[in-house]
Amino acid sequence: MANRLNHGTETMVLRKFGVNETYQLAMYLLDQYRGTILSCRYAVPPRLAPVESRTQLEEAVKVAVVDTIMRHPMLQVGMMDATSKIPLWIQLQSLDLTQHIKWLYIGGHDDFEQTVQETFRVQLDDRFPDLSIKQPGWKITVIRQGNAPIMEVLLTWNHPQFDAAGAKVFHEDFLEMLNNAENGVYERTGLDGDILRLPQAPPLLPTPIESLKSLPLDLRYLAKVFWEETRPRFLNRDVSQAAWCPIRSSPYKTQCRAFFMDNASLLAILALCRQNKTTITGLLNGLALIAFSSHLDCTVAPAFQSSTIMDHRRNLPPAPPDAPWVRSDRAVGNYVTQLPHRFDTELVARIRSKLPANASEGRDLSADLRRELWAVSAQNRLEIVRKLEAGLRNDLVGVFKYVTDWQQTMRDMAKKTRQFSWLVTNIGVLDGNTSTRLSTATTRSPTDGDTKSDDGQRWSIGRAQFGLSAEIPAAAIEFAPVSVAGRGMCVSANWPDCAVDAMLGERIMADLERWLAQLASQL
Repeated sequence: MANRLNHGTETMVLRKFGVNETYQLAMYLLDQYRGTILSCRYAVPPRLAPVESRTQLEEAVKVAVVDTIMRHPMLQVGMMDATSKIPLWIQLQSLDLTQHIKWLYIGGHDDFEQTVQETFRVQLDDRFPDLSIKQPGWKITVIRQGNAPIMEVLLTWNHPQFDAAGAKVFHEDFLEMLNNAENGVYERTGLDGDILRLPQAPPLLPTPIESLKSLPLDLRYLAKVFWEETRPRFLNRDVSQAAWCPIRSSPYKTQCRAFFMDNASLLAILALCRQNKTTITGLLNGLALIAFSSHLDCTVAPAFQSSTIMDHRRNLPPAPPDAPWVRSDRAVGNYVTQLPHRFDTELVARIRSKLPANASEGRDLSADLRRELWAVSAQNRLEIVRKLEAGLRNDLVGVFKYVTDWQQTMRDMAKKTRQFSWLVTNIGVLDGNTSTRLSTATTRSPTDGDTKSDDGQRWSIGRAQFGLSAEIPAAAIEFAPVSVAGRGMCVSANWPDCAVDAMLGERIMADLERWLAQLASQL
């Protein structure tokens, strides 16, 4: 693209925003969505854990962040013309790392976990610095306490920059860089104090999927989407929409809750999922259906719709030969789509008929309800498999291509009936120990990493937590699971405080936690 002059300095425009990026930016500009967080708990090598090693620890983190930035160009770029219909990504000459790496040191008597959760909650609703400052919309916050052998790293980002699958890649690559830096594998090119001078050559950005692949739409599918978008409200007799939860935009505040499951319980749940031909995502959709059916009356919610967020990276062509991220599935960018699910009145009535008479207090799932649960969860997985097999045909991003004004589209959406009662966005399993990946990525001597003492000096990730800020026009409650290989799973949920009663959200989350524990104990 041609260069542009901006504020008296030459600005290199790299490319236009893709449709996903423009959609995400429109929500941010309208204050319909704010931040997303993927937080990981890192085991700190013993030599860097003491308070006396604080300077070396901060330097190790800074160098690893720099190396991660250089692998993923979306971490390097800024926005221009953000409020226009065609926003642009621009090349930056440097990054001020004090804007992207924050350290939070807490006292020995402070509650570490409470501090992590409070920071998580606050940062979900934080807005990013003015987009005109021309800095990328992401930061990490590192929480440390004394000589503790752990540190929490919260990656908070503005969704136009990249999606949650990209955030998972960030943490995995950051972990790899921490371990590589200890071996002196990488130089600190361009780093002057806290200023990172970026290469003069324009970075190669991941290309939006609509510019790489055809997104074919069948006429029948397109006509159905068009009718659902344009029909008058008095003609909308779809009782599966979330009319029980009208869309409200303000005051903007996210309610979020989370629970953790240990690895033994997770393995038991995964074994049950395999037995019943489903997945964690399918199971969470099934559990949510029972929970919502239990807590909402049939007169206000006779049927439901939910949505599963999916990742298009599997549909990308191979990465360009000069792409620093090497493989398409390791691209930090925006490649999300979604798949709607419908639960009709007959199914919901059948589930409600099998609920205990007093469903308000905590209770286990009966054998009847478990049969319904596994049938629904298997059907949910089947719908996801069919979507995967269909590839890019009749995909929502294909419809998005026809939107010319995203801000107006999102304003209009906030005036409609909410479609989804809940949403599941599962970013899967995070690799918290990169020793296997490193052995193929770097040249190491036969003794490197082969001893227990060396393993004790390596960085690793012990747990993760994924969270979204309230998404005003989207699902009433959004569930965001993530697991770390061999370490267990976290399920978080968020909802807009102005639209969803906190008691409802808490009861539904309590149900999910109780029922998952029940299922895990019954294997």
